[in-house]
Amino acid sequence: MKIEKLSEIENQTYQVIKDILKNHKQFTLNDLLTQCFATLCPPHTEETVAAALDALAKKRYFIKGTTLTREDVANNAVRARILNFIMKNPGAYNRLIRRECNLGSNEFKWHLGMLLKFHFIKKVPFNGRSYGYFEDRNYMNHEFDLFLLQNEKVKMILEYLAVTPNSISGIARDLGIHYSTVQKYMEILMEREFVQPMMENDHHEIYHVIQTLMIKLRKIVNGQAFIEFATESRSEV
Repeated sequence: MKIEKLSEIENQTYQVIKDILKNHKQFTLNDLLTQCFATLCPPHTEETVAAALDALAKKRYFIKGTTLTREDVANNAVRARILNFIMKNPGAYNRLIRRECNLGSNEFKWHLGMLLKFHFIKKVPFNGRSYGYFEDRNYMNHEFDLFLLQNEKVKMILEYLAVTPNSISGIARDLGIHYSTVQKYMEILMEREFVQPMMENDHHEIYHVIQTLMIKLRKIVNGQAFIEFATESRSEV
């Protein structure tokens, strides 16, 4: 897990906070502020230390209700495994993460909860019933598209169509998926511009994968889309 670099005063304030949390299970922001002032002023001013404390709170280096720090959360092997999986599979859902990380229900809930509390990840709702988990960063409004790609049947359909463009009945037959299920997913995939139909001579619609979106999603996951966006923005200035 990556931990953001801190300024010198933020790092000094963070060290004081960590010492306090080791010895006190209950604390208030005033407790932290008082001890930081006592330790760091002078040479720093109270205003500078207060600003550093506020910055650390906003960056979720510590949160009320737990003595764990952001560093503690990041250095746990189980949480690192969960986060790495989510980073590689943005939009992954509970059951998939648990299965791939080989975790029991209670263990999974505890560690996932810590990652959420400290904003390493975010939980995004879809259709009011389903949730996908993502690294807590910008996905350029493509969270739902990435969530779709975690669905096993959607994956099967897209991988199949990338090699063999076909009709809905052909897809259903070759993949052994019920026709109505394929039809349901194809409607969603067309709406999201993953696939497009083309009329053949026998007046059957044959579906093809639109590579443009797939390439964009890969770039978003890898961070390349943001580099290109920043480069284009600079060139327009």
